[in-house]
Amino acid sequence: MEYTPAPPSTADQQPSRCLTTRADRSQLPDARLAPARTATSRLSKARKWTGREAQLSISVEGQIDISGPVGKLLHRRRLQNATVMQSFGIDPVTGEIFVLQVVEGGLTLAGESGPRTGKQRAYAGDLAVTRLSQAGTITGYMYLRGFGHGVSMGVEHHNGVSRLWTETASIPMGTNVPEEEKEGYGTAVTHFEFRSGTVVDSGSSQLAEPYQPVVGATNVTCTIDPTTNRVIVRFKSGSTMFEAYDLDKARAGDWTPLTRITQPDAKGVFQGYASLGGVLYMLAGQGYSDTVKPPGNTYLTAVDWATGAILDQQFVTAAPGLELREPEGMAVSVQNGVQYVHFGFAGEEPGPRTCTLLSLSGAPEVDGVKVLADWQPIPLASGVTADVRAPQGRLISIAGTTMLQLSGGVKGTFEADTRIGTLPDALAPSMAVQGSVPRNNSAGVCTARAEADSVRELWLYGGRSTNPITWAQLDNFSAVWR
Repeated sequence: MEYTPAPPSTADQQPSRCLTTRADRSQLPDARLAPARTATSRLSKARKWTGREAQLSISVEGQIDISGPVGKLLHRRRLQNATVMQSFGIDPVTGEIFVLQVVEGGLTLAGESGPRTGKQRAYAGDLAVTRLSQAGTITGYMYLRGFGHGVSMGVEHHNGVSRLWTETASIPMGTNVPEEEKEGYGTAVTHFEFRSGTVVDSGSSQLAEPYQPVVGATNVTCTIDPTTNRVIVRFKSGSTMFEAYDLDKARAGDWTPLTRITQPDAKGVFQGYASLGGVLYMLAGQGYSDTVKPPGNTYLTAVDWATGAILDQQFVTAAPGLELREPEGMAVSVQNGVQYVHFGFAGEEPGPRTCTLLSLSGAPEVDGVKVLADWQPIPLASGVTADVRAPQGRLISIAGTTMLQLSGGVKGTFEADTRIGTLPDALAPSMAVQGSVPRNNSAGVCTARAEADSVRELWLYGGRSTNPITWAQLDNFSAVWR
């Protein structure tokens, strides 16, 4: 979550390390990215926002239909710390996922004399980075002291390693709150190699020289568009601005902006952004609370880089079964030539918090069917074996309805309701889905119930000691997925 307090005094804005800044911005043109356009682009149908409804119009390269359907990248995954995720990025080569969060209370990091509270960590701008595999397994972590709040991040694969681009030079900010209630936000951006198990301080020689878009800028964050090789910087200096830079030049220290647009209304509490081709995407909303009830107030917005105008803005109802369901972070990726826009939700109440990442696919429909996750094997539980063909699952959208489809079969001696497998994250629903499946005919009973639940488990119901299930076939399982 991003707060917008009154800016601190100039004296409070001096980071611990020399910044590259650009004070004279008079020569910078607004909205001059001039992305490629095509009226027949298959990436998506662009929409012109009218304030009440979106109407079909021309296509902008990089625009994906933010009204859905929605697939999934990660489902309810624990992170290195128990706090709410703030943002995430994806290595474009390895597919590894990096997630930022404010450090939890009670930890003592290297060089500290004792544990610090969660409020102290938030005030100082201390962040944790978790690296996860594509399967959702934690494979590494880092701690970043004095960096900020983690509203956004970028990941690139450079010289064979993952490099993270984040905010840094944190200062505490807050309006009408006691000093100790303020939270740290970055005033510059930097980049560095991910080194698992290490603790890095703002101003460390391990970091690239910090860059501040303009003297006195606050809430400075960044992300990367791998399709245009650009780094995007968002900052506040009077109004809130987005600027695009050439990634290779910025890495070398040349921060010459290519374009600048003013942030339009994101329709709620700002929670993240991403850039894909000629489109900037924004995420806004809050988690469930006493004042925010389901289905919540999450919105996605697509903005034209060429004009700064809103192309589309949609209310998001995806992942309705999550607890808390606080929108957090955005990223883009390209997988097998298909472009994706991802956005996240923090889950679990009261915690520990988890990370769920959803995906909007740029793949075209084929004969009215859009594949959101192609056939994937379903690992079987102990004591369960495949019957003829091993179980698989896929996620598709038919006429706007997302369906979980299963295939294959299982066999064994199931004398009770039995967990038969574990779903990959891409297939896991936020609410349980079920369907009838054929089983061995015994005493006139020839069907059982298969159910995929919200903790990634696949169950087979109906087996009893007096009438055990010896086989079940999953090919006709097709259920609405949410």
